[in-house]
Amino acid sequence: MTDVLGTVIIVAALLTAAYALVATLRNRAMDLGQLIALGVLEALLVAQVVVGFVKLSGGGGPDSTATFAGYLLGSLLVPAAGAGWGLLERTRWGSGVIVIAGVAVAVMVVRMNQLWSGTGV
Repeated sequence: MTDVLGTVIIVAALLTAAYALVATLRNRAMDLGQLIALGVLEALLVAQVVVGFVKLSGGGGPDSTATFAGYLLGSLLVPAAGAGWGLLERTRWGSGVIVIAGVAVAVMVVRMNQLWSGTGV
């Protein structure tokens, strides 16, 4: 994995979570800004999936490739599911779902970096 892309994704995920947390504390439902932030996060995750599978096909990668591939593909689902749930929940808890989605993506990327580097296996 590339450390730069992983760091950018973690920062984007935590900024998305922070933005949604402010909306949650202000008793606001999910808005267009949060949806755009999730879209940017999803685009970054798609880039990470492409890079990850290209590097895996080149012979590099962690010992537990199945776990790593599961994290790669699973991370794609979190922002999409958060956006769907957030749109359906038209109370402050719609924004709360986005907070959880952002933090979950950040944790998943940290875990993928651990698997890639061989630490925390």
